[in-house]
Amino acid sequence: MSRRNPTILALVAILAFALGACQGGNSSSSAPALTDPKEIVTAALKSTEAAKSVHLALTLDGTVSVALPIAGGTATPVNLTGTTASADIDFAKPAAKAVFAVPAMLGLAGEVIAIDGKTYLKTTITGPLYQESAASSAPLDPSAAGGVVTNLDALLSKEGVTLTKGDDVTCGSVQCYTVTTTLTPEILGTSASSSLGGLPVDLTGASLALTIRVEKDLPNHLAGLDAVVTMKDGTKLTAGLTASKWDQPVTVTAPPADQVKPAAS
Repeated sequence: MSRRNPTILALVAILAFALGACQGGNSSSSAPALTDPKEIVTAALKSTEAAKSVHLALTLDGTVSVALPIAGGTATPVNLTGTTASADIDFAKPAAKAVFAVPAMLGLAGEVIAIDGKTYLKTTITGPLYQESAASSAPLDPSAAGGVVTNLDALLSKEGVTLTKGDDVTCGSVQCYTVTTTLTPEILGTSASSSLGGLPVDLTGASLALTIRVEKDLPNHLAGLDAVVTMKDGTKLTAGLTASKWDQPVTVTAPPADQVKPAAS
């Protein structure tokens, strides 16, 4: 399932995971309720393909092994407990603006702006000025969003994956379907280079318990995801992602030149 323009997370992101939705919205009373979990997930992924914009909020808790460049690519335990992030994504432009905080990493916090093929990043460690880089080499690249949808669809379509419809739940002011699944290490993959939310996380021997929330109202927006990744050594990473403000106007602009660190000569 590919987007109409593969040049637009992440996110995580980072995620990620990157989301979207169809325009408009008839009420669920005008359409028959979905009962098949695969149909529910498919409806959410289809609405994702038609995305114009979305607001995402992410929370992370737990410790994972990440191959950090500053450590020479060696897997290093990273404590993500209390990590939060939020982003406004314009899929049409494409552009995105996000803020994040990782309290367990010396109070690390920052902001990322991705627009016009460039990404501007500033953190509490790097100082008050943004550092400019190509979007494709930065932690937030809105052009990678479509690939996340495709990867999620392919992952949930693998042989051996069982989707189960759970009880309906309240998502803010609307009702949502829930679909759950557990991906074994064999299904999830054992490559040490596998990524989770854009991070080079070692998923060798890991399993994933996933709960997907999908709005019952048409066009069945993807409302959120809850994921628990259990590593081979028993440690766990818990992630919660919510999505809102479908197709509402998003304004993302590059920072003023005097707020961007000059390129090294």
